[in-house]
Amino acid sequence: MQDEPNVSRRDFLQRLSLFGAASIGAGSLLVGCGGGSGEQGGGSTSSSQTSAAARTQSSGGGGSVAKTVTLHPKGNQMKYKETEFTVPAGKKVKVVFENTATSPSMQHNVVVLTRPPEQKVFRKVGEAGMSAGASNDYVPQDMGDLILAHTPMSKPGETVSVTFTTPGETGDYGYICTYPGHWATMQGTMHVR
Repeated sequence: MQDEPNVSRRDFLQRLSLFGAASIGAGSLLVGCGGGSGEQGGGSTSSSQTSAAARTQSSGGGGSVAKTVTLHPKGNQMKYKETEFTVPAGKKVKVVFENTATSPSMQHNVVVLTRPPEQKVFRKVGEAGMSAGASNDYVPQDMGDLILAHTPMSKPGETVSVTFTTPGETGDYGYICTYPGHWATMQGTMHVR
C-alpha cells in the first residue's frame, strides 16, 4: 500500500519526539509536514479547490481583504523563507503559502497563533499537533485559545491560503508549521500594527 511508508515514518517520529531535542535534529532530516486539508476551530471554515494546486480556507466575516501576505519554504529545509510580516490590527488579511519546495517529503502548513512567538507556546501547539495526528492535518482541534488560523497542508508545487481577521490588539504573534518536529525550526512572527 502506498500510505504504509508514511505511517511507519509518522510512528517513528512520534516515538522520536519523546526524546525532546533528538526529535528536532532527526525529524528535520527525515520528514516534511503532513498532507491533506484541515479545519479551523472557532470560526466558519470553507475550503475550495480552484485547481489541483490551490486550496483556501477562510474564517471571519465577509468584506474585502486589507492585506495579502505570501510565504514560502526556505528551499527544501524545514524553515520559512519569510520569518516575519506586518499586518493591520483588526482587519481581514489573507496569508498565502506557496510551497516552492521540490522534495516530495516537504509538505507544510502555516498555523497562526494568538500568542507572542515563544518557544514554550510553539512546543505546546507543535506537540499537540502530533497528538492530533494526520487525520487532523496535525492541527490540534482543542486549542482555539492558542490558534488564530491555519492553512491546509501543502505538497510541493501547491499553493494554499487562509483568510482571517487579525487580533484587534497590536503586538507580535507567532506562526509555525505543525507537522511533528517542524515547529522547532519552522516558525515566524506576525507583527500586528
